[in-house]
Formats: sequence, structure tokens, C-alpha cells
Amino acid sequence: MTLHKYPVTIVDPREYPEHFNLIDVLGAWKFCSEGRNGRFELRVLITRSKQQVNKARCNLGFGVFKDEGIDDFIETRNGDMQHILATVAAIAVNFLAEYPELELYAEGSTPARTRLYQREIAKVIDQLPPALAIYGLVRGIHGGFIKFRRGVNFDAFLLLKY
Repeated sequence: MTLHKYPVTIVDPREYPEHFNLIDVLGAWKFCSEGRNGRFELRVLITRSKQQVNKARCNLGFGVFKDEGIDDFIETRNGDMQHILATVAAIAVNFLAEYPELELYAEGSTPARTRLYQREIAKVIDQLPPALAIYGLVRGIHGGFIKFRRGVNFDAFLLLKY
């Protein structure tokens, strides 16, 4: 299954100076969702906290770009969710190809979004390149990251190269 991806443009990380004292912006991209509710600019950011102990772990975030920044709670309802997620996934895979020593952490802005991402990952997990792995986070007393598998409810995800 090959999913349509939107064309992306690299964004200069210096567009996000308000974040520089807390995080390092390692990569930034933009693309547009076009559908039944109009055109929305989306931004993808890969960041790392300056206070973080594990310097290999980065955060992958995305959302609709508005004047005040990126809003990851907006639902475009454009009918192109799979295209959006395929575009974000391609950015993540390309980033890890360039920086194989890093890991990408991703979590939905709401539990419902995290479940949506889990369902979409489950659809394509068997098509993942062999050098990539996805782990899911299970929170709780005996929680932690385990290899992604269907039938387990995860709270977040970790993508990395072997």
C-alpha cells in the first residue's frame, strides 16, 4: 500500500526563536492539506529539550500553523488524514536516515489522537523498512517501551533505526 504524500518544504528553524531557550529545533517542515474544508498549512517540528538527559531522544510534533504558532488540537476534517500522516511519517523516516543515532518520540495531543495514530501504524507496520523499529509506550507501574504490536493500547510511540 503506497499512500499519497504532500510535497514538503524545509523551514528555517530560526523561524522559531521563542523556543530556543528551552529546546533545540533540529528540523522543521511545512506542507498544505487541501480538501473539503479548505487549505491548511501544517508544520512538522523535530525538537529536543535542552534539559533532557537522553540527548538521542527527540520529539516529533505537528499541527496546523496559525499566526500564533502550531496548534496540534485543530481538526481540519479535510478527508486527507492518511495523506497527512503519510507525509509526517516520510519526514520522520528521512530524518532518521540522516540522523540514525537519534530516536523520535511521538504522542497524540489527546488520547483519541494517539489511538488514531496507533490504528494507522498498525495498518502499515508490516511495510516498515527493515532497519526501522517502532516501539509503543505503556504507562503504569510496569510500563515502558515495548515493540509495537497490534492489540496493545499504547500511550506514545518511539521510532528509531536499528
